[in-house]
Amino acid sequence: MKKKLFAVVIVAVAAFLLFQYYRSSQPVVETVAARRGTATLAVYGTVKVVPTVSFSVRARTAGVLKYNDALAHLTNLIGFEVKNGDVLGEVVNESLDRDFAKAAAEWQAALERQKLGPAGAPALKTQEALVARLEKLVALSNVPPSDVEHAVNDLTTARELVRQEEIEIDRSTNVAGQAYNDLKERKERCKFVSPLDGFINALNGANGEFISEGGVAFVLVTKTIYLEGQINEEDVGRIAAQMKADIKLYAYPDRELPATVSQVLPTAANQRYTVNLTLDQPPPNLLAGETGEMNIISGTRENALLIPTRALLVDRVWVVENGSVRPVTVKVGFRNLERAEILDGLRDGDEVVVADQDLLRTGQRVRAVKLNQ
Repeated sequence: MKKKLFAVVIVAVAAFLLFQYYRSSQPVVETVAARRGTATLAVYGTVKVVPTVSFSVRARTAGVLKYNDALAHLTNLIGFEVKNGDVLGEVVNESLDRDFAKAAAEWQAALERQKLGPAGAPALKTQEALVARLEKLVALSNVPPSDVEHAVNDLTTARELVRQEEIEIDRSTNVAGQAYNDLKERKERCKFVSPLDGFINALNGANGEFISEGGVAFVLVTKTIYLEGQINEEDVGRIAAQMKADIKLYAYPDRELPATVSQVLPTAANQRYTVNLTLDQPPPNLLAGETGEMNIISGTRENALLIPTRALLVDRVWVVENGSVRPVTVKVGFRNLERAEILDGLRDGDEVVVADQDLLRTGQRVRAVKLNQ
């Protein structure tokens, strides 16, 4: 009796182990059930986060690039925050500095000469006093009228001389002042001033290096950003401003970010059109340069049979029935990055494989793991 019981146990264990081996030999597939929902017609495209403004700060004269003290002590300037009006540095031009110092000295000297007045001014005052004294003497008949006439002529000549000297002093002062102001403006143009609030995004010259006129020293970008999308030419006719879009950035793989089309640019490059979008609720740590994918929604349909888009292999899906798989050809309607509408070929509740479809063969036994989607 004990021997029979032992044999039954052995057979049961062997059967169990055989069953487990059989199950373990079957590949595991992930499946999702086809369900009713809202289908969306979407235009697919790629997307990139870009700053609203990118500005190249150029040198307006040639010389040696010199950062300001705050920047000169930093080892990495990329990402450094700047404010509108901040002086980032300057171009040191020794020839310009010498010319400016000379012009400043000449203008100061011209101003001093202008304060002193014409050189003939004292003689003019003396001649004016002489004419006044002679006129009194003529009235007393102490001197002949001809002496007064000669003195008045000399006074007229002195006045003309002083007037010419004043004109020359004013002219030389204006010339010196204009030369000083021109060089002062050139000195101001040597400064690199930030025109915006933002960050340093790139550098094209190290502190102490020579930079040519027109050379880019700093590239600044604003803190504000937007999305720049690229779509194919055959899709551009279905896109318009104010359309909604679903954005998937690779930096946020588990989040779908809603956005709105703000502009469709009218020109194309390599049959690709640019679409600008704004995020409705941008994440707080969004950074320029991040990339991803987008679906611009151009139509919707209710009560549609939906499956995950990743279950599609062009126009075919793999369906799990009674523990085995088989390929099914389907007719696809609206689709986007996440879901595709099936117009024909599937029924509500059919389990479709959503991963590793290239490893399957018709009639293969599998173990299905149902995902909640």
